[in-house]
Amino acid sequence: MKIATLGNASVIHTQRWVAHFRARGHEVRAWSLEPGPPELAAEPLPAAPVPEFARYLAATPALARALNHFAPDVVDAHFVPNYGLMGALAGRHPLSVAAWGSDLLAPEQRVGLRGARARFVLRRADLVIADAENLARAARDLGAPAGRVRCVPWGIRLDRFRAAGERQPQLILSTRMHEAVYDLPTLIAAAALVMRSRPGVELVIAGDGSRREALASLAAARLPAGRFRFTGRLSGDEMAAWLARADLYASTSLSDSTSLSLLEAMASGAAPVVSDIEGNREWVSEGEGARLFAPGDPGALARALEQALADGPWRERARLHNRRVVEERGDWDRNMAGVEKLFLRLAAGESL
Repeated sequence: MKIATLGNASVIHTQRWVAHFRARGHEVRAWSLEPGPPELAAEPLPAAPVPEFARYLAATPALARALNHFAPDVVDAHFVPNYGLMGALAGRHPLSVAAWGSDLLAPEQRVGLRGARARFVLRRADLVIADAENLARAARDLGAPAGRVRCVPWGIRLDRFRAAGERQPQLILSTRMHEAVYDLPTLIAAAALVMRSRPGVELVIAGDGSRREALASLAAARLPAGRFRFTGRLSGDEMAAWLARADLYASTSLSDSTSLSLLEAMASGAAPVVSDIEGNREWVSEGEGARLFAPGDPGALARALEQALADGPWRERARLHNRRVVEERGDWDRNMAGVEKLFLRLAAGESL
C-alpha cells in the first residue's frame, strides 16, 4: 500500500506513525512544512513568507502536484486545521484525517471561520480517526458523517513503558509540554502547598515549550531550592526511566482527548493525579486508578496529591489496575493494526 502522510515532521507522533507503517512494509512518503529528523525523510513543502495560518494554503498547490505524481492509495493527514485542510483541498481520495485533540476540542476551533474550516475538512474525509470518544463526538458534531468516524486510541509501547526498579518516594513527575493548555502554573502552586508539610516531596517537570522560561522563573519564586527540576525534552527511553522512578504522575491539563502521557504513566506505575476532564475519565476515575481534581484549582490539586502520598496501599492498587487497563486498551501495536486494516479497506475501495 502507498501511503502519503501529511503532518508536522518535527512532532514525535508523526514520526512514530510513519515509522510504524514503513516497518509494516508499506511505501510511505511524508510531506511537511516543518523540518524533521533525517530518518523520517519528509519531503519539504514551500514555506511562503506569509502569516502562519496562510502558509499551509500557500503550499497546497505544490502538495497537490506531489500527490498526483506519487498516486497514493491513501492520503493520511494529521491535525485538522492545517494538514487536514491541505489534504481536503488537494482533492485526492481516499482521505483519512486524524484529529489530535485541541484541533476540535478547543472552543475557538468550533466557531466562526475556524469552525467552518473544520466542517469543510471533516465532511470531505473518507475516514476520521479520533483517539477518544469525546474527540469522536466533537468530529460528528462538526459534520463528520458518523459512519466514517472511528475511535482508535493510538496507544503506547508497552515493552518500553513499564515498572522497573525502585521508586523514589514522594517524587512527583509532570511530562506535559510547557504550553497554556497544560496549566503548569497550577501544578507549581499546588506543589508549593504540599512541600510546606512534606519535606521529602520533589517535583520534576519534563518537556519543553513556549512557556519554559516563565515557568522556570515561577518555580524558582514559589518552590524551595533543590526540590524541583526542569529536565527539558527527553528521549523515549529517558521518559520511561523517569516514569518508572516517579511515585506520582501529575497532569493539570485543561483539555485533552486520550493523553499518551497519562497512558505512559499508567503503564509505568506512576500513580496518576490528574485533572477531572472527560479525556482523562475515559481511562481513570476517582479512586480507581487515579485521584482527580477540579481543573485550574491549586488547592484541590494539593489535596489530591496529599491524599495520594498518604495512602501507599492505594498507590499499589492503582498501579496494578492501571497496567491492566493499558494492556487491554492502550497497546500501540494492537491499536495501530486496527488503523492499518481501515487503511487497507479504503485502498481497496470498500466502505467502512
